Amino acid sequence: MDKSHTSPAIEVLEYLVLKKMAGRAEVLEALLEYLGGSLPPSLADDKYGISKHQLRGFVQRINEKAGDRKLAEFLIATATPIILSTVPSRIDRDKRPEQCLICGKRLINMFPEDHLKKHHYEELEVEVRRVIGEVRKILASRKKDRNYVEARAQT
Repeated sequence: MDKSHTSPAIEVLEYLVLKKMAGRAEVLEALLEYLGGSLPPSLADDKYGISKHQLRGFVQRINEKAGDRKLAEFLIATATPIILSTVPSRIDRDKRPEQCLICGKRLINMFPEDHLKKHHYEELEVEVRRVIGEVRKILASRKKDRNYVEARAQT
């Protein structure tokens, strides 16, 4: 992926995949529940250890990357379950300091997302492309189902 000409949808997917690779699955789960309406921001801290301000900040960043709130919500709802179930964590968050499972480096004074993006962009790119493929399959299936329903309605 050419970083200078990345589409808004790919930027959002990269952000979501990066969170999972950095071992922050709880962020994705909270986003999914929050946008689905089942998680009030005030309960995010109790359930996921994320303050309501952080949760709203994540949503704001995603909205800014997407450039459209509806696109952001669609991508979170569609891609997050795929990311949660298929993208492996590449950071061991149980160790202090955290450790990269790809290169073994201890992440002292560095955010895991920054390390992954700087040193392991190829792996991030592979995961993002795979997620894009899965999202495209879902869209094609929905389009096919919609066309089938429309054809049945016309007969």
